[in-house]
Amino acid sequence: MSASGIKTFARQAEQYYQRGVAAARGGQREMAERLLRQAVRLNPHHEQAWLWLSGVLDDPDDIAFCLRAVLDLDPDNERARQGLAWLEQRHGQRDTRRSTLAIGVATTPATDPWWATWRRTQRTWLWTLRTLLLIPIVLLGATLIARELILRQPLPTFVAARELIVAPPAPTAAPVPTSSTPARSDPAAVERYLAAVAVERQRLREATSAYRETTDRGRTTLQRATATQQLRDELAQRYAALAQLQPPPDAAATHRHYLDALRMEIEAFDLLLEYYRTYDTAHANAAALRLQEARAALAQAVSSLDALAAAVATHDAPAGGF
Repeated sequence: MSASGIKTFARQAEQYYQRGVAAARGGQREMAERLLRQAVRLNPHHEQAWLWLSGVLDDPDDIAFCLRAVLDLDPDNERARQGLAWLEQRHGQRDTRRSTLAIGVATTPATDPWWATWRRTQRTWLWTLRTLLLIPIVLLGATLIARELILRQPLPTFVAARELIVAPPAPTAAPVPTSSTPARSDPAAVERYLAAVAVERQRLREATSAYRETTDRGRTTLQRATATQQLRDELAQRYAALAQLQPPPDAAATHRHYLDALRMEIEAFDLLLEYYRTYDTAHANAAALRLQEARAALAQAVSSLDALAAAVATHDAPAGGF
């Protein structure tokens, strides 16, 4: 047996001994006998427990067994010598082998008793069972906590939905054509081009409005990431549709600038989606900068488109694009 196990049994034996002495002093002999028996079983070297146990027993053989156990531990114990001498004088020489205490009790135990091994086995199985039950509970709790933290992740402040400007600013005055500008485009061709662009711009406004509504109501990262992905896909579709248009000569430069602005917006939303996947602030900062560049380019391109539309409406289409 390990030293820690021996100390544990010794502490328990001392507790039984103290309670047994208290019961004996209170006149509860049967209770005292049970407690002191347990004390000497746990610690056969407890001299005082043997001595007190001899005082609450009735059988002479049991009393003699206890007193001889005390003398085995301390040959100079005078109380045990006197008690054994009195017992032999009154009842004659006693055969301690007939004592019921001899069963399972030894004054010098060489190995662990069966109950000590059983107790250790029970404790081992109990701790093993508790560990096996605790592992899935801990894993489930950790998973739920991580999921809740991810779902409650706030939307970065630099990409607030209301800052996504799709509607253009007030149109500026159309550039004044110079003598070096090329020939004007066919007004009918310009009108068809502007009408096609207007359809794509309207779809972009509707997609942006839906994005704003979702992100304003959505309180989880998952909802905002889904809305961001949907708007990014809509931007890509509108970019592909506009790239297939054939702008008139005086709208070619504006058309290229408008496509460049949409491409920058798509790149910004790609960076934002990467942030939602990794929570790396470097992607968030890059998305904010790219979005700012896209907004500036988009405002310039939209201003030129509106100026072109105003000129066509007055049958004075400008030549030379931007």
